[in-house]
Amino acid sequence: MADLALVGLRWAASPIVKELLTKASAYLSVDMVREIERLQDTVLPQFELVIQAAQKSPHRGKLESWLRRLKEAFYDAEDLLDEHEYNVLKAKAKSGKGPLLREDESSSTATTVMKPFHSAMNRARNLLPGNRRLISKMNELKAILTEAKQLRDLLGLPHGNTTEWPAAAPTHVPTTTSLPTSKVFGRNSDRDRIVKFLLGKTTTAEASSTKYSGLAIVGLGGMGKSTLAQYVYNDKRIEECFDVRIWICISRKLDVHRHTREIIESAKKGECPRVDNLDTLQCKLRDILQESQKFLLVLDDVWFEKSHNETEWELFLAPLVSKQSGSKVLVTSRSETLPAAICCEQEHVIHLENMDDTEFLALFKHHAFSGAEIKDQLLRMKLQDTAEEIAKRLGQCPLAAKVLGSRMCRRKDIAEWKAALKLGDLSDPFTSLLWSYEKLDPCLQRCFLYCSLFPKGHGYRPEELVHLWVAEGFIGSCNLSRRTLEEVGMDYFNDMVSVSFFQRYGWYYVMHDILHDFAESLSREDCFRLEDDNVTEIPCTVRHLSVRVESMQKHKEIIYKLHHLRTVICIDSLMDNASIIFDQMLWNLKKLRVLSLSFHNSNKLPKSVGELKHLRYLDLNRTSVFELPRSLCALWHLQLLQLNGMVERLPNKVCNLSKLRYLRGYKDQIPNIGKLTSLQQIYDFSVQKKQGYELRQLKDLNELGGSLHVQNLENVIGKDEALASKLYLKSRLKELILEWSSENGMDAMNILHLDVLEGLRPPPQLSKLTIEGYRSDTYPGWLLERSYFENLESFELSNCSLLEGLPPDTELVRNCSRLRINIVPNLKELSNLPVGLTDLSIDYCPLLMFITNNELGQHDLRENIIMKADDLASKLALTWEVDSGKVRRVLSKDYSSLKQLMTLMMDDDISKHLQIIESGLEEREDKVWMKENIIKAWLFCHEQRIRFIYGRTMDMPLVLPSRLCELSLSSCSITDEALAICLGGLTSLSNLKLKYNMALTTLPSEKVFEHLTKLDTLVVTGCLCLKSMGGLRAAPSLSFFYCSDCPFLELARGAELMPLNLDGDLHIRGCILAADSFINGLPHLKHLSFDVCRSSPSLSIGHLTSLESLRLNGLPDLYSVEGLSALHLKYLTLQDVANHTVKCISQFRVQESLTVSTSVLLNHMLMAEGFTVPPNLDLSYCKEPSVSFEEPANLSSVKCLGFWYCKTESLPRNLKSLSSLESLSIGCCPNIASLPDMPSSLQRISIVNCPVLKKNCQEPDGESWPKISHLRRTHINC
Repeated sequence: MADLALVGLRWAASPIVKELLTKASAYLSVDMVREIERLQDTVLPQFELVIQAAQKSPHRGKLESWLRRLKEAFYDAEDLLDEHEYNVLKAKAKSGKGPLLREDESSSTATTVMKPFHSAMNRARNLLPGNRRLISKMNELKAILTEAKQLRDLLGLPHGNTTEWPAAAPTHVPTTTSLPTSKVFGRNSDRDRIVKFLLGKTTTAEASSTKYSGLAIVGLGGMGKSTLAQYVYNDKRIEECFDVRIWICISRKLDVHRHTREIIESAKKGECPRVDNLDTLQCKLRDILQESQKFLLVLDDVWFEKSHNETEWELFLAPLVSKQSGSKVLVTSRSETLPAAICCEQEHVIHLENMDDTEFLALFKHHAFSGAEIKDQLLRMKLQDTAEEIAKRLGQCPLAAKVLGSRMCRRKDIAEWKAALKLGDLSDPFTSLLWSYEKLDPCLQRCFLYCSLFPKGHGYRPEELVHLWVAEGFIGSCNLSRRTLEEVGMDYFNDMVSVSFFQRYGWYYVMHDILHDFAESLSREDCFRLEDDNVTEIPCTVRHLSVRVESMQKHKEIIYKLHHLRTVICIDSLMDNASIIFDQMLWNLKKLRVLSLSFHNSNKLPKSVGELKHLRYLDLNRTSVFELPRSLCALWHLQLLQLNGMVERLPNKVCNLSKLRYLRGYKDQIPNIGKLTSLQQIYDFSVQKKQGYELRQLKDLNELGGSLHVQNLENVIGKDEALASKLYLKSRLKELILEWSSENGMDAMNILHLDVLEGLRPPPQLSKLTIEGYRSDTYPGWLLERSYFENLESFELSNCSLLEGLPPDTELVRNCSRLRINIVPNLKELSNLPVGLTDLSIDYCPLLMFITNNELGQHDLRENIIMKADDLASKLALTWEVDSGKVRRVLSKDYSSLKQLMTLMMDDDISKHLQIIESGLEEREDKVWMKENIIKAWLFCHEQRIRFIYGRTMDMPLVLPSRLCELSLSSCSITDEALAICLGGLTSLSNLKLKYNMALTTLPSEKVFEHLTKLDTLVVTGCLCLKSMGGLRAAPSLSFFYCSDCPFLELARGAELMPLNLDGDLHIRGCILAADSFINGLPHLKHLSFDVCRSSPSLSIGHLTSLESLRLNGLPDLYSVEGLSALHLKYLTLQDVANHTVKCISQFRVQESLTVSTSVLLNHMLMAEGFTVPPNLDLSYCKEPSVSFEEPANLSSVKCLGFWYCKTESLPRNLKSLSSLESLSIGCCPNIASLPDMPSSLQRISIVNCPVLKKNCQEPDGESWPKISHLRRTHINC
């Protein structure tokens, strides 16, 4: 096998150098340009032959030395080119001229040079005396390249051979492609064997000697140990047996502190705060596990030798306890020598054997033959035979089979496959990896090696990784063909996924440990991970550094010596005084291109950041920085600036950063943003009538992609100004929202809005278009062109008050899968919907009335609906007493619909009753006579509406495309039969919302719901006349049912009318509950919520044995809840339940989170025998002027405490007594002015929308600041 160090250097002798030389020629003299061109033609094409020959000769050392010198010269040339363009950009900015060039015209490795559009003489003049170092360095690089001739002669290679560097054929894998889930072969019996052990009963001996027992999967690297462990971990039997499952990757060296924190994060599925004290961490872990019945802990990739420290492992595993015996630790390791603390008996060590030959061949073929089907049967047979030969030589190594197979599936060519048979020892995974690596394009090789900068087990996010590659200059810019660097980078990533260098795991990607080892072995000269406090030296050749220690203070001297360092990435938060450490670091590391920081103890970025001339990537997302220095505007190369949402103001001249491609985490708009012509994304642009914010700022931003929301179009004075924005040139845009925000001057709007929208012609490549606030009854010309849009997938009209229908030509929206019509009050018909529509939403289109021919003229049906008005009135009055505000909002929303309908009915009596409703709703006081008048007037108008709908002369059915998956009908009229018919054929429907439909009295029959096999979510809101749930109980897949503001709905024995298998959420609001509403049914329900309902004095929910979450809010009639002792709640919310008896309150038990609205209620619970406060406690919407904890000792279990939307003026004075409190959150509590003394256990505090308290907690003079100044994590924001 080739020498790995040499392989890691080979990219330096690739076309990457050729690209640098080509781009550098823009700055060089005519003679040097010609010399470089000659080198490109005669020397560079023979690099690969020279390397191949040298590897097998005694002169390999000379080649290695030459490649190292070439790489160093290459890096130096890049840096000097960078500095030269930095000076050019600086001069351009000071002169006030436009940007120098587009980013895709810049060098892939320097991203800093011009295309040679000047003559050679003009190029020569570009060089200032201060840049003569560049000429000198290019001469040095040229001399090193010329030495390739001597190596060629030394090796006896012929001069005429010009074999090109073997580059993999570029493939453009769409980023939207759904990668297949990795299939597991030949491990079912191993899985069942392990599952049987993990589920087995704990013996008496085990139970008496330890709290857990261990099992180990042992095997060689690449054998599939981790895959098997994942297979077991995700087995349904395991999920049901262990209520806490934890997975962490040890990878070589145990770090007790870090790995303890990772166990906590995995167990809690969330971030664990940084804590210095190991004892505190371990106590936290013990408390978490003690709350579990049984846990399963997987320790992946454990390395342990007899010489290692057993004591560390004993300390690490000491907190592993649970309520019951039977907890297990599952280990994967390459060695059967394991720490004694794992408690793994010899008979519990499973040696992973080779797979069955048939299964192994199936695994290899699964990857080798994936993708497009081979139609040539003869070729397929030959490849099948070759695949069998290759599989026999792979030594039963699953990783090798996966990587090699994935590589070969890219080229289903018999010669290529036969060549694989000529490789060396295929049973060694590194042989297959090396072969696959060498097949990668050299640009991809650099990107792959860079990934070793992140720790093993790291979750790679493609977009983040691509931005780093772009900043480092790894993405080739030649032949972009109007594609962005990021798009090319995503192709790189998908290429590596397709050859199994990355594997998808949820929403991120991981790299196998052996692949990580392989990348690390090739990149050790350039990349270094600082993970160990005992490190005393870092190789001086290192250019990319990641930091995963708690403090850089110990290592700052060795880091300062790395003058060539290009990258510093903080993986975890640092505990150092960031302002001191980084200020010194930035003065020393002037060549940094990437700086990703993570600290929370300083709110300012050092001024010295402005000295980083090469900086392209600055990430402050995981910091507390809210103030940026003016020197930031001197970072002329900056491409990505990631802020944290806390920076309120950018430095004034940030618009001069012409290379800036991405600005994220900043909420406001940048003045003169039009100068940032490299920007790839702006989410919102607000047009204003002041300099620097005009619509014409968009004119030159033609690189914009993704989504663009243009707001306040009322500030555009006409078509010419709209045309000047040149939206049609922004071909990378995928989504566009055009919004008018003001309704002033309605008379002039029809023509003006049409003119402006004509000028805002979007690019035809758009996939989503939204038009909002448009005040014209005519569509612009471009929306009437049949084939203007190439692939419009989503079309939305919102608040377009004068439009009466969709664009008349259905060809325009022929590809639409999503159609949303929101507040289009004059819309009268909905016809010719796109056949491929999957998502339809209609909201506030009151003139849309769907009714069947069968229902027209049915006098008895109509009168039957009207006769129920008195019963409806009484129930409306009942719910009004509990939540008048919500009833008012429902009636107000329907008032708008009735008012619009009046334009068709033209009835004076209706007009008078509408005036009563309007004046009554404007009255703020809830007077009894006013309530009755409003309800009576509304019922009169509603009766006229029903008569009008059923008295129409022509039916209007709702005919929907059969592929529809999501349907929302709101504030339009649809009758019972019309709804049943339109739902009848929607077998793909998963989400149905019915809102503010006053013609609906019953849901469809069981026959209809039986066919809705994919219906998962049903939302019914504000349907005041809905009385029956119809055949809802027959819905086979429903998991979420939300019913709100339906006071007429019959809920007696309501649970029996709902699907028996309803297993997710049931949320009922603004309805009337009966005593027996939930006495039977719903055995699988997990989450139940009652909000602002009338009810009987008692409700029984004891049979809901699967219930995990219960919310009781605004139930004035409820005194007791029966059956609480049978429940095992994890989450409980009790708000505005003033009439709950003390006996009822004392029966509540909750494991994880409790939210209450009064401290009185909390104190009653604290005094109840056997009640333990869960670790998360919130006081929400508390109206008490002061809050007190009468039994603080009983709050010792509380770790996270929150106060939200409270009117209280002070926090509990004995807050200091909460001995375990780690996190305190205070949000939207305007009356709280100061903090009491804090407990010593507190680690972080968050203060949001508390202006008085914020002022008192400001550094350094705030009255309360000394009480929280020691905390490493503070978040204070208004």
